[in-house]
Amino acid sequence: MNTPDFKTLRMGRPECPSDFTLDRLHAGELSREQAQTTEKHVAGCAECGARMAERRAGFDGVPGVDPRVMLGRIRTGLDRPAPLPERLLGWVRRALTPLAVLTTAALALVVVSRQEDVQPPMTRTKGALALHVFRLVGDQSEEVVSGGTFAPGDRLRFAVDLPSEGFVTVVGVEASGTLYTAWPLETGTQTRFAEGNGITLPGAVSLDDQPGRETFHLVHCPVKVGPPSCTSKGATAAPACPEGCTTSAFLMVKGP
Repeated sequence: MNTPDFKTLRMGRPECPSDFTLDRLHAGELSREQAQTTEKHVAGCAECGARMAERRAGFDGVPGVDPRVMLGRIRTGLDRPAPLPERLLGWVRRALTPLAVLTTAALALVVVSRQEDVQPPMTRTKGALALHVFRLVGDQSEEVVSGGTFAPGDRLRFAVDLPSEGFVTVVGVEASGTLYTAWPLETGTQTRFAEGNGITLPGAVSLDDQPGRETFHLVHCPVKVGPPSCTSKGATAAPACPEGCTTSAFLMVKGP
């Protein structure tokens, strides 16, 4: 797995901040100095000002849209949805790109906070532990299914469904059995979340050119256990994690 190249995850000029930086600015994660520098740039750049406005507006920027209905259509695909207006489709494509809007609505929400007690502002409903993977294609984002085919350089983002509050991480196991951390991408990232569905994890990963079957494992540990620390049990087995933790697997087949 290659280290994500955040310099490519941006719109605007080369000197404009990356999408991940704007995500962190909106979430209040940047240091005081970084935040001041980024805010100064945003204030003097029309394009970056618009990018931040999208994050702040979220689904509220589209009048008459029920985010729960739209999210259900985007994420589950269980029912064939009625065609959405072209104006709304364009907005959805922008919201699910690496510029993902930080909003109070499920998938567009990047749930990151410095506080220990994280309360993602979305409807909490208990359910099964699940990992959702989204592939970034141009100015669009599409949810992909486990067992699908992936290409070198594909950029992926994760969303999770959590049945209870706890700590999460996403580890990858290569065909060789080697285990690596796919998320979080940076040290110090908040990994404790309340129960809920469609919690988007910040950042994106870029796939390397090593072909073969590779598996992502979402690891969820209760608050009393603490952040997960797992080891590999081989390419075809779930990793060994602390007692009380649960996992959910997502298989991908990487082509040459």
